[in-house]
Amino acid sequence: MSLWMILLLLVIAVIIAILCIPITYSLKVSSRKPYEFDFRLEWMYRVLKVHFVYKQGHSLFKEVYVLGSMKVGSARDYEDWLNRRVKEELDPLATDDEQDDVDTKHVEEERDPYPLSGYTGPEPVTSVRFDANGHVLDPVDSTSPQEETTEEKEDTKDLPTFWWWKHVSNPKLYEALFIVSKQCASHASPRVFRLEGDFGIPKPYEMGLITATAYTVCPKQVEQVNFTYTEFAYTGSLEVKGHMQLGVFAFYGTLFIVKKAVRECLLDSVKAFVQYRRRK
Repeated sequence: MSLWMILLLLVIAVIIAILCIPITYSLKVSSRKPYEFDFRLEWMYRVLKVHFVYKQGHSLFKEVYVLGSMKVGSARDYEDWLNRRVKEELDPLATDDEQDDVDTKHVEEERDPYPLSGYTGPEPVTSVRFDANGHVLDPVDSTSPQEETTEEKEDTKDLPTFWWWKHVSNPKLYEALFIVSKQCASHASPRVFRLEGDFGIPKPYEMGLITATAYTVCPKQVEQVNFTYTEFAYTGSLEVKGHMQLGVFAFYGTLFIVKKAVRECLLDSVKAFVQYRRRK
């Protein structure tokens, strides 16, 4: 097996791993004393890791890794503090070196641009051409009326000012957005959802609307919740766990982009961007 084939297989394996290894998340909240909060998001061990924990009476624990490097955490805080202290100790020496560089640069800028000619007047201007009668000729790079007319004709081929209106008013675009949003939300929805405790406010009408909405949207998840209508109640716990895969999002995104309404909107957006850059 050749080296290129091995490299190709490795690249394919990495792509498959990125698309198939799930992103896991979990959330635990308890409003009973001692209060607790635990949030965790992980993907491929420490390629992406976010972890926050708080417990009543303790300090907040935070830990963030990106591409295996710690960005937030106790070890990172210590490294930043140590680097800052070293920089403060070495600052006087660094300041002197920087000042010497600035002085040297200033002296070089003040040097005579024509040291050998002895010329001290203004710098020479751009050359000018004259005809046989002594009249100044137009610069070569000037735009002729014909070229200006051509440019105006090219501008008329650009998109109209309100090119986006036909896309904003297109119901097919909103239909495609709704479908892809529903698919992504369904894939990322929690696999484990536990909610229990007592919840309520002393407003029967508003609390009745909240209860009806909760039983309509997620009837199974609120089976262990006791709703009260005469007093404040907010004791209980929540546990959420789930996972999602980038490959599934990529599949749904591909189906979304190939829709006709989406393709037309993207093409016009690219044309408008190119038009804006050219005019700028």
